[in-house]
Amino acid sequence: MKRKNIIVSILLALCVSPSFFVSCSKNLDINQDPNNPKDVPENLMLTALLSNFSYEVVGGYPVRISSLWTKHLAGAIAGNHEGNYLIKASDVNNLWESYSYTDVMNNAYILKNKATANGNPNYSAIAKIVLAWDLSIMTDLFGDIPYSDAFRGGEGLRPKYDSQEDIYKSIQSLLDEAITEASNNNNALKPGADDFLYQGKMENWIALAHSLKARYHLRLSNAPGKTASAQAKLALDELAKGAIVKDNQPAFKYLASTAGENPWYQYAIDGKWAVTTRPSQYYVNKLVANNDPRLAYQATKVVAGANVDPANVGKYNGVTNEAPGDVIANYSAIAPFYSAKDAKLYWMVFPEIDFIKAESEYLIANKTVTPTVKNAYEKAIRSSMDFYGISAADANTYLASHALSTNAAIAYEQIMTEKYISNYLMVESYNDTRRTGYPNLPINNELYPGQTKLDQPPRINQIPVRFPYPSSERLYNSDNVPSAISIDPVKAIVIPVWWNSK
Repeated sequence: MKRKNIIVSILLALCVSPSFFVSCSKNLDINQDPNNPKDVPENLMLTALLSNFSYEVVGGYPVRISSLWTKHLAGAIAGNHEGNYLIKASDVNNLWESYSYTDVMNNAYILKNKATANGNPNYSAIAKIVLAWDLSIMTDLFGDIPYSDAFRGGEGLRPKYDSQEDIYKSIQSLLDEAITEASNNNNALKPGADDFLYQGKMENWIALAHSLKARYHLRLSNAPGKTASAQAKLALDELAKGAIVKDNQPAFKYLASTAGENPWYQYAIDGKWAVTTRPSQYYVNKLVANNDPRLAYQATKVVAGANVDPANVGKYNGVTNEAPGDVIANYSAIAPFYSAKDAKLYWMVFPEIDFIKAESEYLIANKTVTPTVKNAYEKAIRSSMDFYGISAADANTYLASHALSTNAAIAYEQIMTEKYISNYLMVESYNDTRRTGYPNLPINNELYPGQTKLDQPPRINQIPVRFPYPSSERLYNSDNVPSAISIDPVKAIVIPVWWNSK
């Protein structure tokens, strides 16, 4: 990605380091510019918005926790932690207060209003897409959330909560408006190098907006008052209008320089947090058993070194949510494709489009396996292999041993399991497992080989189906927090969100 504005680039590079969050919020928070607090130009707003959304939300807390619950990853440490379903109300405060509502959604709201007032519809379009996307992540994790009453300055300190059903209506409306505004070719100010995702190519933003609309239509396949086939038809109709492809899938490029590295590198590799978050034993064993060539791009093989058992060298070895039996170097890490210093952070991958099509065709066919469903399934797997650059020959070999079953129930599980593998380290996998029940994941109570009992059993006997509401909301906005959701996180995280409650 080209960086023409060197000063902004340096600031944003610093901003992807957690140690710089406080200073960056002062330098880049578009609510206050110390040099000109009432007139921050749209280009600076946009770079800050995209950078914050990428690091703090798409590559931040939501995916770190959901990847533990979908068993993409595990936390190899002793005692209670998120991997065995300990999540406290205070744990989600930063995501809610600082990251999503302040750094992303409020700033997106301000940007869209400013761009509209200045007659710059392309900037408004991007702001609305980011706002809609963050809204979806927050409502999918928490359920009912503030939106319509949330961005009124001092008057909005205690905003009412909108129902998740209404939030989804707002999301679709925002995306519809964004598509229209992104298509506007007037002589207004245009994004360029300040657009770190697409460098101002609005046709790519339009394709992304259609892709998100399709995703969200399918999200409601089991929602109360909805029918799966109708939602699937809406998803396919949206994709017919446009969708991301390999060359324009949204990916944020990080830097190999200190403090500008990829979020997964900072979180799981170089030790800014820990080096114990690694591919799970369940996930690694599953892909090894399937001879899945994608594993090489998702996890590393163990390499020789001090205190590394020679028997482990050259093998994939996953961790569990317990203190490991050996030093951590005996276990696979997240592969460089995702965790190198300068690895791209994919916000959405193009194979998801083909998996949306495969599932939608299955649902439209009344959950039967037709030739159209079979072809869509195979195309989705080929796209997933192509995403990593795996050869067509290897994809054919994999498909030969993973043909779609003629049994409808088994076929659905196959479609969703393959999508789960394709959407490695993405929150969407957590949404899909809740929505469909596939893949049928065991709770996080694995034992390492040789262990006879767990050091710390899971706190609940199921995979959590939501995040608890933040303690800050309980403290400052208690009258509006939905009363049906317990203040006790252990009880709250087993209550399904609206679209998952049918």
